[in-house]
Formats: sequence, C-alpha cells, structure tokens
Amino acid sequence: MSTTAHEILDRIGRRRLAAATAVTLTLVVLVATPQLLGSHVVTAFGALEHADAIWLWTAALGFLLAVLGAAGSWFSAIRLCGGRLSRTDACARYGAGSLVNTFVPARAGDAVRIALFSRVLPNEGRLWTTGGAFAALGIARAAVLAGFVVAGALAGALPIWSPLVVLGIVAAGVALTLRARRSRPDGRVSHLLDAFRALRREPLAALRLVAWIALSTAGRLAAATAIGAALEIHRPFVAALVIVPALDVVGTLPLTPANVGFTSGAVAMVFRAHGISFANGLAAGIAFHAVETAVGILVGLGSMVWLAPYRSPAARRLALVGVAASAFIALAGTFSATVLVPLA
Repeated sequence: MSTTAHEILDRIGRRRLAAATAVTLTLVVLVATPQLLGSHVVTAFGALEHADAIWLWTAALGFLLAVLGAAGSWFSAIRLCGGRLSRTDACARYGAGSLVNTFVPARAGDAVRIALFSRVLPNEGRLWTTGGAFAALGIARAAVLAGFVVAGALAGALPIWSPLVVLGIVAAGVALTLRARRSRPDGRVSHLLDAFRALRREPLAALRLVAWIALSTAGRLAAATAIGAALEIHRPFVAALVIVPALDVVGTLPLTPANVGFTSGAVAMVFRAHGISFANGLAAGIAFHAVETAVGILVGLGSMVWLAPYRSPAARRLALVGVAASAFIALAGTFSATVLVPLA
C-alpha cells in the first residue's frame, strides 16, 4: 500500500471507518426507500424529477470552482510557510481530504489534508505548522464570510447584527498575527504561529488567501443559486446569500459523512423562511448535497490517482490519461442523458 494511503488510513482510524461504513449503508437503504422518511421526503424526491438539468450542471461547475479555490488557498498558505508544491499537487492533496469527508464524519478529511500538506514542509514541527496554516485559512474564510453576511444583511435576508459574529473571528486572527510578532519558533507548539509570522512578513499574502477563499465561496454561492433556479425557486440568489453562511456554520462539526441530512435540512429551513414550501426546500437541499457530493467524489478519485505511486513517469502519464478519458466519457454520457436527450 502506498505511503499516501497509509497516511490517510492512519488519520481516519478504524472506528471512523466502521462508523462511515455503517452510516453509508444506512443512507443507501434510505435513498432506495425514501418513503421510510415520511411524505415530505417522498414529495421532495418527486420535485427533483422536474429540476432543470442545465442548472444542475451549472451548480456542478460552481462546486468545482469552489474546490479549486479552496485548494488554491491551501497552496498559498503552505507556500507561505516554506512548502514546495505545485498547484496541481495542492489540488490533489485537498481533493483527497474532500473524498474522505464524503464518507467519514467529524471532518476527518481536514486531518488528512493537514497530514498530506505537512509532508511538503521542511521543518521538524511541520504538523504544527500545517495546523497553524489551517487555522489561518479558517480566519481568512471568516473574513470572506463576513462580506457575504453583510451583503445578506443589506439584502434583508439576514439580521443586521449577524456580521458582528464573524467579524469577531477576524479580530481574533488579527490579534494572533500581532502576537506572532513577539514570539519565536523555539518549540513544536510555537510552530502553530508560523503562518501568522509569515503573514506579518508578507501582508499581501493575506490578500491572496482571501482572494482564493473568495473564489471558493463565490463558487458555492453560484452553485446554491443554480440549485434554486433549477427548481424554479423565487429569488434564488438572495436565498443563496443565506444558505452559504448557514452551511459553513452547520459544517463546522459534521456528525454524518458529507454532513448528509444536516445540509439538506439547513437548506430547506432557509428556503422555508423565504416562503418556499418545506418539501420544495428539502428538494433543493437534497439536490445541493447530491451535486456537491458527486463533484467531491469525482475530484477525490482523481486526486488519489494523482497521489498514487508509479514505477515510472510513463506509467503515471498513462494512468492519468486513462482516468481522464474515462471521466470524460462518463461525464459526456451523463450530460447527454440528462440534457441532450430531453431536448430532443
């Protein structure tokens, strides 16, 4: 088994794997028999049959943009801390974490990302450094989220005081950056502040992190808007301004793989607050979760192929070309079945 696979399995643990297997099997049964979950779920699945496939594909592109933006933010953060990797490698390491988050609860994918990205750092306390970079990314995400929350408040979709909560997290990040100025990396734990020391040395790097995360958040916003449009929901963009921050809060500690159930419920409640029936809102939530999960699995599988060991560069290229060709054929067939055939 490859070093990467060992690293991922070590970070997940046997208990999480067992829990993921049990939950996944349960979800398969529930999806196959939605009537077990009540009439609202049955109605929601019925509404999905009339969803506009073109808008769903647009949502998939939005989620792909979100993944690329998030991977870019990790690339910038790790390079800032002295790591050496390409953008493609950063996408692969991030995508492997996305694949784990799809099937394993409690954000095990974040632990996998920290482990994989730490391997490109030169210092001894690289796990601590990567953990600090993860914290810096979280604060940068809060800064971006604050902007979207302000936009939602101005649009009347959120309470006017709601941005204050997110701005408090940003203030904590600024305080950590100032604190890092007076500390030196003398011990392993002190490496947690490596990213903040680097940000102090290169203030413009903070703008790069924010820009990448803004791109990722914009992708999720576009995806949420497209999902609403696919189901002909009124003012889908305004609802998306509430959905994206709400899902960030709900996703802080997911109790199920890919936060299934909680994501759909959160989206349904947001749409319900905008006068949409619970069944239609639930349909939007199911569609949001399904499309995002499909993108995460596709990117994750490609990431594992990229990270796998190969005997030679030629074998690596052959494997990547084969996977890319297979993915293209599968996507082309699915697009034809969902878009072109109904149009004909």
